[in-house]
Amino acid sequence: MARKSRKQTAAPMPAPSLYVHVALYIRLSVEDNKKRGCSVENQKLVLNDFLSNKPDFVVYDTYIDNGATGTNFHRPGFQQMLSDIEAGHINCVIVKDLSRLGRNSIDTGYYIEQYFHAHNVRFIAVTDQFDTADSGNLHGGIMLPLKNMINEAYALDIGRKIKAQARQAMKDGDYIGARAPYGYRKDPDNCHKLLIDENTAPVVKQIFEWAHEHVSLNRIVRNLNEMGIPAPSHYKKTTGEITSPGLIGSGKWQTRTVMKILESEVYTGDLVQGKTKIVDHQQVKAGEDNLIIA
Repeated sequence: MARKSRKQTAAPMPAPSLYVHVALYIRLSVEDNKKRGCSVENQKLVLNDFLSNKPDFVVYDTYIDNGATGTNFHRPGFQQMLSDIEAGHINCVIVKDLSRLGRNSIDTGYYIEQYFHAHNVRFIAVTDQFDTADSGNLHGGIMLPLKNMINEAYALDIGRKIKAQARQAMKDGDYIGARAPYGYRKDPDNCHKLLIDENTAPVVKQIFEWAHEHVSLNRIVRNLNEMGIPAPSHYKKTTGEITSPGLIGSGKWQTRTVMKILESEVYTGDLVQGKTKIVDHQQVKAGEDNLIIA
């Protein structure tokens, strides 16, 4: 009988993956909505066309931030993509152009030159013909920070124009808030015009009558809750003006809510806007010189 070899056959090493696991990133800001070439659908077409002849590129996921500014990176889609990169699911990020990744030159440069490199992630901007895996890329070197600076300057210029247009609209008496104040509704034919809301105006009137009769704030709040009148956030949920659960609250009237109504000039016919402003991407209270009264 032939003897069996005592030598153990070495298990073959698993072959490295031949596929590139791709994240497609798409961003559309509010100002980009006016540009047909920047639409989400157009960006998808550009990216899919780029991948059409690359069978080794496998899309892990598509990350979309619709209506997100490029001047900061606190975007849900982008942050989810970073989480998947750190989990090891992605080794290539593809965007339509550099401005889709971001319009902040310092942070955009950090992600391209440091973060992606540290995580062994290839980065491709299709229409800019930029690819970090191409050692002979003529768009690298000084061109990358230059393009990022141009994108940032464009974002700042657009931001200034939007602010100027908004302030002019305020001076013209247009309402530019996202939601109408309680007791009002937006004109269906003109979202910048306020109309009296017949359903809630009587509640506002009652609140002012109680205040005129020197009824305490706590008593007014109890009256409203005992009468079963929905709080403003819950009422706006029924009209579809508020959809986020975080903005709905408990459904009960609060002292602060009644105080805001009694202090608001909008119930006396004055449209006061510009009470807040954006500083370093944060909404802060503005001074009296920033107010516009119509």
